[in-house]
Amino acid sequence: MLLRRSAGLALTAAFVLAACAPGGGAKASKDDPGRTAITVASLKVAATVPVEVAQRKGFFTKEGLDVTLKYVEPAAAVPSVAGGQAQFSVLNAPAVLVARTNKVPVVGVSVLSTANPDPAGSPIRLLTTKDSGIKEVKDLAGRKVAVDTLYQLPDLTLRTALRARGVDPSKVEFVEIPFAQMEQALTSGRVDAADMTEPFATMSEKEKDLRTVLSNGEGQDQDWPQTLTLASDQYAKSNPSVVTAFQRAMDAAVAYTRDHPDEARAVVPKYTPVPQAIADAMRMPGWKSDPPAKGWENWAEVLQKEGAVKDEIDVSAAYLAH
Repeated sequence: MLLRRSAGLALTAAFVLAACAPGGGAKASKDDPGRTAITVASLKVAATVPVEVAQRKGFFTKEGLDVTLKYVEPAAAVPSVAGGQAQFSVLNAPAVLVARTNKVPVVGVSVLSTANPDPAGSPIRLLTTKDSGIKEVKDLAGRKVAVDTLYQLPDLTLRTALRARGVDPSKVEFVEIPFAQMEQALTSGRVDAADMTEPFATMSEKEKDLRTVLSNGEGQDQDWPQTLTLASDQYAKSNPSVVTAFQRAMDAAVAYTRDHPDEARAVVPKYTPVPQAIADAMRMPGWKSDPPAKGWENWAEVLQKEGAVKDEIDVSAAYLAH
């Protein structure tokens, strides 16, 4: 596989964990034997609001699930389910495809969001300082840009957006920096621009007077799945009724999040260090749980175009439609 070293190491680690993962049979809740106890590895970003809503509004409980939320960094999402530390985790569609091409047996279970139909509303965008000298998108050629993880959703949506605006991503130097450290890297001059997601993007715009160079939503539409939940192939096959219950809970939570935007924004400060004023101002994803199969095919094409994978990707096995 033609992967950058850091991305390859992360997936190799996940493969090792997957090889020794336990069977993962459903377990009864200690508090209520009538419910099934599961752990969901989630992320402290705005894109995971539906998971919080499912927990706080009782959608999991309604489906007979006793859920423990475990917060991890994005790099730990695949290893968490592959190694059995969690039954489900949150990440993104291209990450599932990359993992599967590297023989890490994980599968998408439920989609939480798709690309925002209005690029200006994308929660992921490329920011720079006012004195960076970057006036237009074409000025990014030859510059150093911070991305959270290579060949994950923000990185790949940025590359797609660059191509949509006529800039060859190979002319840009991408540097892996965690979201929480991007602002400092940018204002100190370590990088020329930083690809931030919410809530970090709006916080940096308001507190450090940064400006948007490019929306990561360019060149995409609502057919493109973005944030989703995933499980190991083994767990999904061994526990179909639990997976179905989890899917129903997440679909209900996505619909509730979409239909109650004010409540969704009010949830964000409860699991992130974001003040309510920032949560009220930030851009939110397009909450949608049923993108068409061609959206997955779009990501497969992007991964091959960007050199993340060389082999053909079996998109049909990457997601459990429901």
